[in-house]
Parts: sequence; structure tokens; C-alpha cells
Amino acid sequence: MAEADNRHLAELICGAFARASTEAVVVGDPSGLIVELNSAAADMFGYAREELLGRPVDVLFPPALLERQTAALSRLRETRTPRVQGRRFTMTGLRSDGEMLPLEVSMSETDADDPALGGGYVVAFARSRMESSGAPAIADSDSWETFESVTAILESAPVLVFAVDTAGIIRVSTGGVLKDLGFQPGQLIGESIHTVYADRPDIYANNMRALSGEEFRVRVAIGPHIYDTQYRPLFTAGGALKGSLGITTDVTAQVVSEQALRMLAETDAVTGLGSRGQIEQELAAAFDSGGPLTLLLVDLDDFKDINDSHGHLVGDVVLRRIGGRMRRIVGSTAILGRLGGDELIVGLHSDDLLEVSSIADKILGEISRPMRIEVDAGEQMTELDVSITASIGIAVAPMDGDSPSSLLTHADSAMYAAKRSGRASHRFYRADADRAGRRLQVSTRLRSAIKSGALDVEFQPICRLADGKVAGFEALARWNDARLGPVSPDEFIALAESSPLIDDLFDLVLHRSLEAAAAWNAGRGSSADFVSININVAARQLRDPGLPDQIIRAADAVGLPYGCVAIELTETAVMENAARTWGVLRAISGAGIRVLIDDYGVGYSNMARLGELSGAGILEGIKIDRTFVADLPTDRAKTLLTMFLTMTRSLGVSAVAEGIESDEQLRTLLGLGCVIGQGWHFAKPMSRDSAVQLILDGGMIK
Repeated sequence: MAEADNRHLAELICGAFARASTEAVVVGDPSGLIVELNSAAADMFGYAREELLGRPVDVLFPPALLERQTAALSRLRETRTPRVQGRRFTMTGLRSDGEMLPLEVSMSETDADDPALGGGYVVAFARSRMESSGAPAIADSDSWETFESVTAILESAPVLVFAVDTAGIIRVSTGGVLKDLGFQPGQLIGESIHTVYADRPDIYANNMRALSGEEFRVRVAIGPHIYDTQYRPLFTAGGALKGSLGITTDVTAQVVSEQALRMLAETDAVTGLGSRGQIEQELAAAFDSGGPLTLLLVDLDDFKDINDSHGHLVGDVVLRRIGGRMRRIVGSTAILGRLGGDELIVGLHSDDLLEVSSIADKILGEISRPMRIEVDAGEQMTELDVSITASIGIAVAPMDGDSPSSLLTHADSAMYAAKRSGRASHRFYRADADRAGRRLQVSTRLRSAIKSGALDVEFQPICRLADGKVAGFEALARWNDARLGPVSPDEFIALAESSPLIDDLFDLVLHRSLEAAAAWNAGRGSSADFVSININVAARQLRDPGLPDQIIRAADAVGLPYGCVAIELTETAVMENAARTWGVLRAISGAGIRVLIDDYGVGYSNMARLGELSGAGILEGIKIDRTFVADLPTDRAKTLLTMFLTMTRSLGVSAVAEGIESDEQLRTLLGLGCVIGQGWHFAKPMSRDSAVQLILDGGMIK
């Protein structure tokens, strides 16, 4: 190979290593010019990389010290071991801004007499740990021997450079890291990766991935060490894939240091709980997820007295004990940390006020439980009994705050309200104090009403628009509480959907609805004459794989054909966690139970997904939201409804118009080709007995 080619290849490999190294690396050619450096070196000396390429290495040293340092380098080079050397010595560098730069440098050099290299290349490693940029892809010659001679400059460097041909044979393996892994120089050359990595399928897979021509970086653990490896493709002079190049560096110290710093940043030193910074990050992530979140700010009452009376060491023990007790109560998934001083914070992924209130009471009970602490009394240890109480402020997102800071502010306000009320208690924050009590009272009463069966189920007819014939009913939960009076479905259903109460509420509505449907369909011989029952299903329930069996068992219990049953769910409920939801829906529709999208047009509105549901035989129809019907007969409303109806026909599903309240709306819908609808124009929701009697009387609404 020509000398120029050898020199070019040397620069390529030295450059590849320089860019992969986590130290500052400068590569000089035999004439003393800088031919490569990495970003760590450029940053260290205050230059852009391009400013140094091609310039003499001398520019990196103070002129006053240049002669002395050059002489020292010459002496080191004269005493080098055969082929490669690597040693560390002290030098002074010069930054571009004139600042002196103390350096600890190691140097490796190729043999100046080696004809394959055409002179000595110097690779200098400055003691500066910084992240590197990636190495360039390497276009190699066809000669592995030349490649091997070039990589010899790295035998004492703090890296491992290896090359594998397309047959999986290791052709090059060199660098100081090799010995750390338990291998001698040259030991792996000629070995197959199939045998060398037989007990490390992950490393074997990385090598095979690299041999496909892919370029990537991975981090692996080998024994107690952690290594970063940059894989690059190698090509022949003609551009054919020749194999792969790997450059491995030991990053154990860096990783350990990062982990230690992260631990210090994330953990409160006294309690071992999350630090304030960590808590802020977790709360921000919880807000971003859009899930339920409730904040409990726990302030220890008169904690200062413990520190003043018994010292901070005892106070620290109290904090640690309380932190441990709280963790056992809230579990591993809750956010838990110390804000500082005597304030602890809990983030619950729930907005169920009954559950939150129960957890707050448990925390108060555990904190107030006396603790016995051993203290040093000089000549002997003595035991000290300590008792303390706490005040807790509670704020629920998003109604009490739309950001972590606002939620914390309101939890703090509620905590002071708890202190004013006598301490050792918890208080919910509300801009309107009555709202807190209202939500808690409604939740408590709702649980009792469901358990005792005090809720009612009413039925609103779904009719043929042309003649008013009842085709089915929608089941609607209604609640008139003895203490609260009539409670809006919007209020109590929303509360139920945010907690497990929705499961009990659904079960109650399901059984009452199917019993009513069995009653009004009694004696009907033909399925064409059956009057269906539509039941609303919440998003939470669609995640339950037992939902299909629950509906089937309830229908079997009253002898109702599955085809008489339809479930209604919102677009958003269908589209959330589609893979899991659709499995449940397939089981439901597979049993013959019909599936309808409720309130269509105000939710997710993904036509592609609706097409998939229809094509899979899952979707039977959509119910057009009342807001579009309410605007009839405006041109805009007619245009939108025409679009919806055209879409349902193209999908092969039915359409039901909701909220029909006037003759004009009815006539317009008939003119647009709508066949089925519901609303007060036909009938308001009615009792079970009224619905059964309506069907027994012929099922016509005029």
C-alpha cells in the first residue's frame, strides 16, 4: 500500500478513536501538525475544532514553556518501548484566551520506522472527562494487515478497539481495556464472535447488528465495569461492506459519579425520601400524564419543640421513622418526599375523595403513634418516648390547581386551615369552602345509596322518526337523596367515574335495565319485535377483561337475548388504550351485544379508527351529539349532520340523533335521511313500570 494511503488510514483510525474517547484527545502527525482532535479537546483549549486542524501542536503550549516541554517530550520519545508507549506526565497548556491550563497527559506513538505507517503518529490524552461526539464512518482499504498495524498505536490507550469481518472473525483487538477484560494482546485475533460471546447473547447481538452495516452506540456491564461501545461499519475501497469497527471505553467511574450525584439530588439526606427537587419533577410528570393527582401536605405540629428539647439528632430520627410509616401507608407508587424542615408531601394518583380522606386519616394515626428512640446519655444509652401530631392540607388537581406550584400553594393553605381548626386533622382546599364538604358528602352518600339500592334507573325511548315507534330505551341513572335532594347525574356520575364506585354503579344499572328489558320483551316470539336496552359504559370499565362475561351473566339471569342489549361508550373511551379496549369490545360484539359510540362529534373523532371498528364487525352505530341537533335548522348544522349521516352509510352503521326537542328539528332530520332518534320531543326519561306499559300498549309515541 502506498505511503499516502497508510498515512490517510492512520488519520482515519486515530480520528475515529479521538472522537469516541471520553478524554480530551489530540492526534499529531509525524511533522507535528494536528490532524485530529475531539470536541472535549477543542472545548478544553477554547477553540472550534476546525481552527486547530492543520496547525502546529505548538499552538497549544505557552511560548515561554514551549522549548522546555518540547525537550521533555523528545526525551520521552527517545526512551519509548518498542512500537507503542503510554505514560502520564504533567504539562501546561495554553487556551485561546491566553489562560494557562495545567494538564496531565498520556501519550502513545507509532514506531517511526514502521513502513506500514510511514512515520510516528502521536495520540495525546489530556486528563479531562467530557462526553464526546460520534466517530465518522470509516472507509477502509482491502488490507486487514494494514489496519492491524495502524491500530497498534492504541495498545496502551485506555480503550478497546476491535474489528470483525463479515464472517464474524475478530481481525483486530487492541487497547488497554483488553487486559481489564482478562485477555492478552492478540489473544482474540482469529477467534469467532460466535464462541467468544457465547455466554453474552447481548454482546453477540450487538456485533451481529453491527455486521448488518448499522451504526450505533450501546452501554453494557461486564463484571463490575460499565463500558460504552461505538459500532461503525467498515468498507472496502470499492464500497463493499468489509465488517465492523468497535471502539469501547470504560465509563464506570463516570457512571458511578453520575449515579452518586443523581442520588444526592433526588434523595433527602435525613429521611431517605424524595428531595424537593425530585418531588417537583415527579409532580410535573404527573401533571403531564393527565392522570388523577391529589397532593397531601403534611406538617408536623410543634416539631421545633422536639429539636429544642432533645436535639436535632433525635429530630432526624423522628423524621425518618415518620417517613417510613408514611411509605407503608401510601405504597411504592405514590409520590413521597420531604420539602424541608418539618414538612412532608404525598402525591396520590387518585381523586377519589373518600380514598384520599381515608389515607389522610391513616397517616395522622401512624404519626401520632408514640415512638421509642435510643439516645446517648453520656455513659450509657437511654430510651426516650416521643409523641407528635400532624396537620394535613389536601388539594386535588385540576380543580384546586392546574400546575404543581398552584396545587402546592393550595395544599399549604388547607394545611393552615387544619392547624387553625385544632391540629391533628386534615382539611381539603376549596376556593369555595362548601365545595369541599359537598364533594366528600356526595361521595359518601353515593357509596351508601349504591350499596342500599337507593338509586333509580329511568328509561328514555329511542324511536323511529317516521312514525314514533319505540325501537329501544336508553337506561339513565337517577338519584334523589333523602338528605341532599335530587343530585345531577353530571355530578354523581363524574364522581363515580373517578373511583371504583363506577363498577358498583354500573352493576346496579345493568341488572335493573336488563330486568326491565326482559319484562317489556316478555312473550315476543320474533327477534324483529324485540325492544332493545342501551346501557352506558365508562372508559374505566372497558379496561376490565371481565366486562363481557358480566353483561352475559346478567342477561342470562333474566333470560334476555344478547341481541336486545347495546352498550354506549364515548369516542375517547374507545380510542384510549385501543389494543386493550378493542379486545374487550370484540368479545362483547362477538356475543351478539351491540356497540354504539355515544355523543359522536364532540370527542376523539378519528374516522380511521371508526372504519377499523366497523370493518372488524364491532361497531353497530353512532349517536350524534345533541349539540348538532340543537342548532337545526341552521345551514351549518345541516351540513354537519349530512356529513355524519353520509359517513355512517359509508361505514355501514346506524345513526341515532340525540336531543330532538321540536317538530322543526324532527322534520329537518327526516329530510336529511335520519331514521332513528331520541329526545324530549318524543318522551322524557320514564320509570321502569311506565316503559314496560308503553311497550305493552303498542310502543307508539304520537
